[in-house]
Amino acid sequence: MSRKNVHLRKPSAASGIRPIKFVTEVVNLADFTDGGAAVGTKVLSATIPKDAVFLEAQVKVPAAFAGDTSAVLIIGDGSDTDRYNTGTPSVFAAAANGVAMGLPSGAKVHTAAVTPTLTVTTAADWGDVTGGQLVITLFYY
Repeated sequence: MSRKNVHLRKPSAASGIRPIKFVTEVVNLADFTDGGAAVGTKVLSATIPKDAVFLEAQVKVPAAFAGDTSAVLIIGDGSDTDRYNTGTPSVFAAAANGVAMGLPSGAKVHTAAVTPTLTVTTAADWGDVTGGQLVITLFYY
């Protein structure tokens, strides 16, 4: 039986291997803007750079949102409201290990830098949501 030595290379521009990067942000209910009627939005402070290839979104809910328990979360880029997910998970149950966001539904390659936007939509009025916190992490290379 022969054995091959495997050498892992550190990602570098010269090797053509791109390291996985991420942006992460803690978002509290008070960080959302009432979009009128049933929608609350939060534009993240971090950007995904031009030429990045998006991999996945992870959302953890250390403090479940309260109030209108029908609300769901989508993650977009400001024009495609759900570019970074296909699922519509609820943020009204604590999920310390995360909630399934599904695969990206929009273009994975970024032709321009993008600032992601979170949108939570309720069945009634955004004002009915009374508390909560989530941690979002977006992975790309």
